[in-house]
Amino acid sequence: MVKPGDIVYLYHSERMKYLVEVPEKGHFSTHRGNIQFEDVLKQDLGGTVQTQMGFRFHILKPTLSDLEMKVRRTTTIVYPKDAGMMLLQTVIHPGARVIECGSGSGALTTILANFVRPGGRVFSYERRPEFSANSQANVKRYGLAEYCEFFVRDPEHEGFEQEEVDALLLDLPEPWTLVWASHRALKGGYALVAIVPTVEQVRKTVSALEIGGFARIRAKEMLERSILVRHSGIRPADRMVAHTVYLIFAHKVMLLPADPGARGAVRHQQAEEPSDDLAGS
Repeated sequence: MVKPGDIVYLYHSERMKYLVEVPEKGHFSTHRGNIQFEDVLKQDLGGTVQTQMGFRFHILKPTLSDLEMKVRRTTTIVYPKDAGMMLLQTVIHPGARVIECGSGSGALTTILANFVRPGGRVFSYERRPEFSANSQANVKRYGLAEYCEFFVRDPEHEGFEQEEVDALLLDLPEPWTLVWASHRALKGGYALVAIVPTVEQVRKTVSALEIGGFARIRAKEMLERSILVRHSGIRPADRMVAHTVYLIFAHKVMLLPADPGARGAVRHQQAEEPSDDLAGS
């Protein structure tokens, strides 16, 4: 049965759905009436409750996508369609050690923590303390705090504390500035993901990765379109989740001392406008 403190999804329709943490007493107000929490606590997941106006709501177990989309936001979040591809293109599993740079609102942190638990760890870096505090609050709300460590610091100048991590995800405006720090932190042959919203950022990031000790560099964009299923006919929805971000994937390879991806060359690249010639594209 539903217990006090559980987070449930109260679902009537796609226009009336609410992620709620259930207290022992009180009610939840909707524009279709109130839902008494005492009634919710008498039900199992999958059961239904009814407002005083006669509208029925199903009590559902929230998915990871539901939890991610309902975090308290101070920044733009990583959407489920992008997060899914990021998980498949990296080595993130129970027990993995993962660095996330750009805690934001903690939406991606929530997904990562779910996949690395119980023996893994998410190391989340954020430059702005107010963003880090909100991210920590969201993770704690979902009961995932024990699988995460948060750092308020600038890895561009201070680097990452961890080494030999299984995956590294960069969600910040200038990911090319962290190519060297990322190379030092990752396991050899393992994957990095950078998330950027514009093609100019893609160009700069790919250029830096090419000389920074990474191979198998790929850029992707994920589009999501719903399908309307009606008795009168089936067709695509009028609106869709189109462009959110570009995803850049790359794998760490070994650097020789004479390679152009040595530390000095990477810093030199960051200080200049990257070349338009994207080798291997």
